[in-house]
Amino acid sequence: MAIQARTEISPATAVSVRQARVVQIRPEGEKTTCLLSYGSPVLVSNVLAAHIRPGDDIRFPLSLESDGAGTEVYVGKAASSARNHDVYQAPIGYAAQPKNDKRGEPYVRAEVALRRLGISALHFACDVLRDRFYVADRRLPWEKQKNFYEILRVPPTASPAELRLAFKLRELELHAEGAPKTAVAAAERAFNILACPELRSCYESLLSNPLAPVLFPYGGFGSVVALGDRSRDGQTFFVWRIVSYLPDSTQRRFHAPLRNVDFHHDHAVYRDSRRKLEVWLDQSAMPVVWDATWNQWKHLLGAKIEVKGTFVESGKYRHRGGEWRLLKRETALPSRLEVKLPTDIAERVETARTMYHRFGQFSDALERIRARIEREPVEREELAAGLRSLLLQSALPAGGAALPVSRGVHLRPRQHDRRRDTPTGARNLSLREAAQHGGLSRGLYPSD
Repeated sequence: MAIQARTEISPATAVSVRQARVVQIRPEGEKTTCLLSYGSPVLVSNVLAAHIRPGDDIRFPLSLESDGAGTEVYVGKAASSARNHDVYQAPIGYAAQPKNDKRGEPYVRAEVALRRLGISALHFACDVLRDRFYVADRRLPWEKQKNFYEILRVPPTASPAELRLAFKLRELELHAEGAPKTAVAAAERAFNILACPELRSCYESLLSNPLAPVLFPYGGFGSVVALGDRSRDGQTFFVWRIVSYLPDSTQRRFHAPLRNVDFHHDHAVYRDSRRKLEVWLDQSAMPVVWDATWNQWKHLLGAKIEVKGTFVESGKYRHRGGEWRLLKRETALPSRLEVKLPTDIAERVETARTMYHRFGQFSDALERIRARIEREPVEREELAAGLRSLLLQSALPAGGAALPVSRGVHLRPRQHDRRRDTPTGARNLSLREAAQHGGLSRGLYPSD
């Protein structure tokens, strides 16, 4: 029986949904026009149109005028169609961690962002995600794939910096050879997977067990076109193959303080809690040699790096305040990241390191003094004497000679000062004032 054009109300969202039969498909450059049984044309993307045939049933929200990323469209196969699966385009939100279904097979469930057609989630078997995101050539089965290390021509033990350097060299070689776009895309996909520790761990699990559970890269958040079938209750779409995936992304350029970077032996991570940004850095992206000891004195660094790149939306659920909350953030895509250092970075690093080595030995004692000041009133003279004692015990040469500290300040054995023995000379003071009075450099405080 022929399906006539009709309008219905989706019970899940209470929005109008249009359903009609596709009569004709007409390519028009970057878009394709679908003529429907009621005569009104609808524009869809060429990616979606490649899987639509005359006679198919199409459903979409009534507000649809032209298809773009994020538009929800469902195409049901015609009875006479050679295609065995329906087509579903939808914006997705958070993709959960992999779980096992009743048969013990791992899958990932992704939320549908708008749910205007009554579908609330997409069900991705992990082998479907594997064959989309964790392979070099999507036309070949897993057992015939080159692994990502072979694509980048690096050993499996390659560090993050070695991976980036190998990717840049391979990209230049492919462009010089006039290689097809698919080869360049495969190299970029290999680097983006291996440059993320979580995704690299998933990939290495696949190399030993092709059926191992895997993550949806960066937690979902994008627009997907997939082939599959709807569940009996209509709430879930079971994905058979991912045709296209476009992550939600933003181009950003900003300056990041180095004091907000967490340094590790082979990588560093910048996080901005206010703007909800995350950037993973290696010593090829940020060409300066660091190690984990930088975390001890990074608060003394006033330098900023310039960050430019493509940021994709990501997120994770965290249990806070007795409930699970989705914490969203934007993560820099490794292959599209550019970092520019200040021209005087070497001098700034050396200054911060020298300042820490000069005064860092007092950090524990100063923290105890700070805690005491917050807890109870303390006399100025008592604080000054304590700070002076720290310096003398740690740095004063034998014989009581003057020791230069910084900016022309010298320490000598304390001399009696009658003016401070009077009640009027005693007062409470802050730790910073006490430090200055006791001879500590003002540069100990980054805000100075």
